[in-house]
Amino acid sequence: MARGRLPIPLAAALLVMLGVGGRIALHDYPNFETVMVAALLAALLLPTGWALATTTSIMLLSDWYLGHTGNAILWFTWSGFALVALAAHFSRRRIVGRFGGGTVTRFAGAGVLFALVFDTWTNFGVWWLWYPHTAGNLMIVYALGVPFMLYHICSSVITFTLLGLPLWLALGAPGEQPATTPVPMEVAACH
Repeated sequence: MARGRLPIPLAAALLVMLGVGGRIALHDYPNFETVMVAALLAALLLPTGWALATTTSIMLLSDWYLGHTGNAILWFTWSGFALVALAAHFSRRRIVGRFGGGTVTRFAGAGVLFALVFDTWTNFGVWWLWYPHTAGNLMIVYALGVPFMLYHICSSVITFTLLGLPLWLALGAPGEQPATTPVPMEVAACH
């Protein structure tokens, strides 16, 4: 069941274009990306299977275009964005809630949370793939990742509030959809 104003395939296609286009356009700015925003919106607007397929399509198409193939870290980046889509799916009621002044804060908070989830997972992947498996090395990897994580958190707050929130409002904010209740026959006959 769609939760947005657009048919599911059209919404998914628009989110794939947002994710792929943004990832390619912002490629020179690491950790400033639109994939996470597209994964959030997919989780808010699409059924779970569609949201995961949309997120996977974004990564497949953008990695293919950018030539990111054959690197083992892709398992962690792809699954990291899938984790974001699943986390957004399970917390969507808390994120969108009732529209009001707190909505911006909830979207910004989602940006912080999902950047932390993604970076924690992918930093674990860096440790798993390229470092000897000791607790000390894991701490080193996480310590080295702090500047990137802070930048990713800041960029996620920006993209979630300035891109994600307006798109959610435009594409399917709850309570904003036109009524789909059929007109009673007596009323229709009078017109």
